[in-house]
Amino acid sequence: MRLALLHTSDAHNRWNEAFVSRLRALKAHHDALLLDSGDAIRAGNVAIPLRPETAWDWMRTAGYDAMTIGNREFHLTAAGFVAKTRGAPCPLLCANLRPKHPDAPMPVQPVWRVEHGGVRVAVLGLTVPMITPRMKVAALSAYLFDPPLEVARAWVARLRPEADLMIALTHIGIQRDRLLAEACPELDVILGGHSHTPTATPEQVSGVWLSHAPPFCKGATLLTLARHDARWTLEATLH
Repeated sequence: MRLALLHTSDAHNRWNEAFVSRLRALKAHHDALLLDSGDAIRAGNVAIPLRPETAWDWMRTAGYDAMTIGNREFHLTAAGFVAKTRGAPCPLLCANLRPKHPDAPMPVQPVWRVEHGGVRVAVLGLTVPMITPRMKVAALSAYLFDPPLEVARAWVARLRPEADLMIALTHIGIQRDRLLAEACPELDVILGGHSHTPTATPEQVSGVWLSHAPPFCKGATLLTLARHDARWTLEATLH
């Protein structure tokens, strides 16, 4: 089994035609899954856009398959969250976010599953907790975040039997990603963001491949993986 993963993060709406064209060409040439780790849009944490974000059009042109939300894509109000994510071109992921009330809209899903090139892939989304039950602002929020590592442990145990390749697509920072790898060695790959600390070459922590892409549309990471026995090996990396 072989699979290519093309990864970006923390664009902060610095999208441009040259970068998007390059992503589209790489995705097609390598038959890669194109994934993003969040903070793609312009609006800040408390801002509410009046129209759909221009980032979504750029990402649609590039051909993104899935994205984990960052703190920029989240809003504590239901109306704000819907406005920020309106027009998104692919599934938005976050497993550690839950509504306080059943009728609150959820523009995100915990996991994205796909079979690509004969490989059963499960992508788990995790985001840095923005609103937790102990915060005073929780009384005003329509949503709450749970601890990413605790949520990941539960989901990984559930997903592992049904996935050939299990990816955590995260926006929790590289230090927490290293802790995630130690807590969930059953993962195959962690593609992360939030800390703006690109990895020159992917790390391997507890047997899990860990990679962060350059921020601000300054680059992307292409990982080519091959499965030997029960584990995935990294055959090539391209920035």
